[in-house]
Amino acid sequence: MIRFPFPCRRTAQATVVLVTCGFVMPPIGHAQTVNVPGGLPIHVNATYQEPGLGGWTPDTTGTAQATSGSGAVTQTTTAGTSDSDALGILYQQSWGYAAAQNAEALGVNPSALAATCVVESGCQNLYTAGNGSTITGAFQMSNGTYSQTLGEALAADPSLASSITSGTAGQQDPATQAVAAAQYLKDAATSLQHSGISNPTALDARAYYNFGPSAGAEIATADDSSLMSSYISGTAMSGNNISSTTTVGQWRAAVAAKMGSAASSSILTG
Repeated sequence: MIRFPFPCRRTAQATVVLVTCGFVMPPIGHAQTVNVPGGLPIHVNATYQEPGLGGWTPDTTGTAQATSGSGAVTQTTTAGTSDSDALGILYQQSWGYAAAQNAEALGVNPSALAATCVVESGCQNLYTAGNGSTITGAFQMSNGTYSQTLGEALAADPSLASSITSGTAGQQDPATQAVAAAQYLKDAATSLQHSGISNPTALDARAYYNFGPSAGAEIATADDSSLMSSYISGTAMSGNNISSTTTVGQWRAAVAAKMGSAASSSILTG
């Protein structure tokens, strides 16, 4: 017979007899607690690219949550946000991703395209032609400028022809007009580089887009204290709510406020 130096007792559990000496063993099946050091791994909500965009990856947003060992959320963060407020507005449109993809195919920064779209129409496909004017659409282009720049874009990248609306109907199709607008911005950037601006931004190109090549280059290189009336006609001033005392600096500030962070976006991507 085995002798123990201290009192022992027999315990019956599920037909198994346990002998415990000086302490009581917990019943089999007792709930156990698992401690996870530093909480559970961060969980990232997955986002998926819109079908049909090939290898191009648009800017996306996602949330990440960190949890404690008990499962309580201890931190929530957002990452991967778009690089400009204007770009976010463009992406909200059904044609926005296609427009951004085509802009990149032409070597134009989608943020610069988005900034132009926001200023022109809030990225809404407006029909404003009439009373002798052909200016219309999300990018507010005239028929002449639209046709010329769309032709340039297709000559530079013929593959774009498969993703646009041909004929005059394309002027009112925002995805198609975006191709022409991107090419116009590219033309503006090239012109401004010849004028001494090495890395033209969306704000630099605004006068070119709005008032034409000649005035565009002059305003882009003008001093802030210069008057806008020195560069554009009275008709252009009244049509754009510019007074006779408005300086170039004041006009730039107003435009930059509309463009948001995209105002400083470079036009060219390469």
